[in-house]
Amino acid sequence: MRSGHLSIIYKKQKNVTITDDELAVGDHWDCNCIDPESKLLISLVPGKRTAANIDEAVRDAAFRLASDCPVPAIFTDGESAYHNAILDVFGTRYPAPRSSNLGRPRAPIIRVPQDLVYAQVVKHRSGNRVKAVEIRPIFGKGKLDAVVESLGWKQANTSAIERFNLTDRQRNARKTRKSLNFSKDRRQHDSQSFINALLYNFHHYHRSLRIKTEMGILKRTPAQAAGIATKRFSVLELLRLNPIAC
Repeated sequence: MRSGHLSIIYKKQKNVTITDDELAVGDHWDCNCIDPESKLLISLVPGKRTAANIDEAVRDAAFRLASDCPVPAIFTDGESAYHNAILDVFGTRYPAPRSSNLGRPRAPIIRVPQDLVYAQVVKHRSGNRVKAVEIRPIFGKGKLDAVVESLGWKQANTSAIERFNLTDRQRNARKTRKSLNFSKDRRQHDSQSFINALLYNFHHYHRSLRIKTEMGILKRTPAQAAGIATKRFSVLELLRLNPIAC
């Protein structure tokens, strides 16, 4: 599941001039990839909302999947760049037929795998209010309903990433809206985003991940729910394990 997360650096996009470095000021997005079941944040690519960054996020998320993991069901917003990025990463390449041996070989043909399910969740707004939510099946339309039912949902949605975005804003003052706490420097802004992602996955308990056991209610972090950690890590332990990232 993928979506964007907007913040600003130094000044709002409408105030950016031709003399400014476009990559260092103005609108700044976090392209996030999250597992809606374990709530694990799989990938984070900060920067401008460009096709290149979206492609990088999709590739990074695919790289982090287990080798025996089936092709995941993917749900995003209506950004058109996701279509090409997902097809390029998860598509199957076949050599294009040639009519002769002259000239440069044709680019390979990319076909959609039969088990790939991808849908866009497009919100139509009027002012600041959501008036309608449109579900656009892109790949695997015939399997979409079964996938949604297996997840326990009534319809395809991006609620997991939207809830993460809200949590991220609450824990990171640099991303708070209508505030004077916006970042002045991109490097510092991105560093704080990665620190928060590390804490979110391995340190903070997620309320929706609580399970009942014989010993009572067991609290879990997203990393524990995903099976890549056996305990909640303290901040000090994370600093010792990964001092450069922090």
